[in-house]
Amino acid sequence: MRSRFYIFGLVITIISFQACVPTKHLAENEQLLVSIQPMGLQNIEPSAIEAVYQQQPNRTFLGSTPYLALYNFGKKFYSPAKIDERIEKQRARRAEKMREAGTDSTKVRRQQDKYDRRIARHRKKKEEGNFLMRIGEPPAIYDSTLMEQTMDQVDIFLNTKGYFDHEADYEKQVKGKKVYITINIAENEPYRYSHLDYNIRDDSVLAVVKRYENRSLLQVGDIYDEQVISAERDRLYEMIRHNGYFDFARAYIVFEPDTSYGGNTVRMRTVIQDPEDGTSHKAYTIRNVYFKTDADRFGIARDTVFFNNVKYVAYDHNFSPKVLDKKVSVYPGQKYSQFRTSLTQRRLAEMDVFQFNNLSYNKVTNPTDFAAGYQLNAFINAVPSKKFQETTELGMNFTERRPGPYSSIRLKIRNVFGGAENLEIGVRGGLEGQINLTTDATVMIREYGGDAALSFPLFLLPFGGKDVLQDFNPRTRIYTGYTNVDRAEFQRTLYESSLEYIWQKYPRPLLPPTVQYIFSPINIDVIQVGRIDSSFQDFLGRISTGEEEGGTRSFSESFQSGFISFIGMNIIYNTNDFNQTRNARYLRVLTEVGGLTSKLGIMPNVGNLRQYQYARLNPDYRRYIPLGGQKYFVYRVNAGVASPLFGSNAIPYDKYFFAGGASSVRAWRARRLGPGSYQTLIENGAEDNQLEPEQPGEVILEGSAEYRFNMVGFLNGAFFLDAGNVWLLSEDTNRPGSGFSFNRFYKELAVGTGFGLRLDFSVMILRFDFATKVYDPAVTDGSKFVIRDFRFSEFFKLSNQANLNIGIGYPF
Repeated sequence: MRSRFYIFGLVITIISFQACVPTKHLAENEQLLVSIQPMGLQNIEPSAIEAVYQQQPNRTFLGSTPYLALYNFGKKFYSPAKIDERIEKQRARRAEKMREAGTDSTKVRRQQDKYDRRIARHRKKKEEGNFLMRIGEPPAIYDSTLMEQTMDQVDIFLNTKGYFDHEADYEKQVKGKKVYITINIAENEPYRYSHLDYNIRDDSVLAVVKRYENRSLLQVGDIYDEQVISAERDRLYEMIRHNGYFDFARAYIVFEPDTSYGGNTVRMRTVIQDPEDGTSHKAYTIRNVYFKTDADRFGIARDTVFFNNVKYVAYDHNFSPKVLDKKVSVYPGQKYSQFRTSLTQRRLAEMDVFQFNNLSYNKVTNPTDFAAGYQLNAFINAVPSKKFQETTELGMNFTERRPGPYSSIRLKIRNVFGGAENLEIGVRGGLEGQINLTTDATVMIREYGGDAALSFPLFLLPFGGKDVLQDFNPRTRIYTGYTNVDRAEFQRTLYESSLEYIWQKYPRPLLPPTVQYIFSPINIDVIQVGRIDSSFQDFLGRISTGEEEGGTRSFSESFQSGFISFIGMNIIYNTNDFNQTRNARYLRVLTEVGGLTSKLGIMPNVGNLRQYQYARLNPDYRRYIPLGGQKYFVYRVNAGVASPLFGSNAIPYDKYFFAGGASSVRAWRARRLGPGSYQTLIENGAEDNQLEPEQPGEVILEGSAEYRFNMVGFLNGAFFLDAGNVWLLSEDTNRPGSGFSFNRFYKELAVGTGFGLRLDFSVMILRFDFATKVYDPAVTDGSKFVIRDFRFSEFFKLSNQANLNIGIGYPF
């Protein structure tokens, strides 16, 4: 009955919103443009048509116009006359303060700047409106002239996409003072390339073009597309510049389409014109390469070191020429190449030891050397970054119930040994409120630690290998760290050390990398458990299977002091940008195999520390789809499996999978979901139910989908749906329903949904996700669809039905 009431209330709310499109502020002959909808498109994306609108309608939500309403509300408090009065007062005040400053020019300038800034803020308020008006939007008054211009732009756009025979018109529907526009488009048959040829009189340039003809973006049978033609012009320009033609310009490339042959066909001719003086294009070679590695000191001569035909000039040679040489791709005797120029600049930037680098060329002018031909001198100018860089962070941690402070200090030391090595040292500490694993009370967790990492701009291998994968930004990283965690249930200390080889793959040499590989042949962790609370020890024993009889799974042993050695491989594919605004894909595959060294006898036993043999695989796939107008559809699938090897009965506790929390199934508390359909809720009465402690699993499967959109200014919103769970590889008789089974796992996927608020401050995104349970597989009595039990007030109190997640950044 309650769910029917909610549905009825939602319907009434939507109907009320649809009636809330304010038009009372319009003049008698004005109409409000509410919608422009393109219809009939088969191949063209609607967002591409929307981009050419000459007049944008007011944005709507559930049939209402909240941004317009916000603008109208702010306008009630907007008075240009009062703003003018404030400006005049500030001007008078400025003149008075400047008179008081007398002949003190510094004070005069300070007072003038102060009041100029105030006046500028008032002028902005007068021109753009007050704060509410700026985050809202003014009424979109329908303009028939702009609508005709929109149709002209639609025609032009469709022609650029090869739909020369298209038909387009629009229908105007008026409801009261609201206008709804429908643009009807019939694309019809597009024009395709039937023949491609060249008109290039310079034989040397023609030979270059023909050599790379198979890379052309224009192919017979493709649809005519001016965007692709523009990309082909860029490709030809870059390709010719890569082959020595230093003076070549894009303006020399012309495309001549011919549609006169009928049959919706286009014959395309690519023309490369000769220089204006009528001569052929000139190919240049490199004569000298100079590499400067420090800032200028006027009047002081630099020292020059020759290495591999490159002249390294510096006052103090702080960087090893042997290391820099591996990043340089431009050498004397080569043809000029824009590709090698950009590649050198990119490689130097990736070293993270130079604040700025540039590669420029000067033409060699020697009238007495007729055999020299056309030559260039190359000048690499690299300005070093600060040797010492310190970073301090202060902030708040929040996972459950109570926030806590944290702080970290990091120091980066660049070019430690003169070979572009970077050393990073950091210390950190903080407090964080979390739920006690055994009593359900809120406790403060104390954590502190430190780490150090030394990175090299090449591979350090026992058999040499300094030239291995130089085109893929190779790096070697040696890491060591220390972490101490002290909470009510236990106290643990972790010592870490690792050796990593990192390299990247680029879709094209001059584009950002899309694939990163991290191979860790050596990883050694030592865990020391100083204290375990008896109630937590009882919990570990309770979730172990047949521990007393020497069973196959022991979580108690997982939490003992231990020695962990493993080999890892992490592959990350990412085509997105930092702000996640592209049509992109992300895939991370993490693989670990632990304990091989001890099994092979390479690593002996270390005191009384337990050693673990295990394998772990964790793929994570994400998809980002822009919908236009700052709207995105994003989804994620995360899976994983971990298992002991060689007859052992435990894996390290931190290597298990956990579900629930801010980046998982958000309607469940962190690490409290699962395993499977096992009931983890301890019934202590209607108002005093508690969840059992965190639930480790050996199998994880979870997925999330989000619809993200901009609400107002820097405030974004999202509707999301999460599903997932963790399981054990085999059934635990003490916890029925905890084992993974192909014939029922899909029935045990917990489902949650909710709404998110994201504050986008450019450098940081603060996230508030309000989530409620929809389907709980652990419910044993009654319906597993628990959405009917939702109350909005449960977001702000301890509840088993709803959860408020606060985090930094997007969940995925």
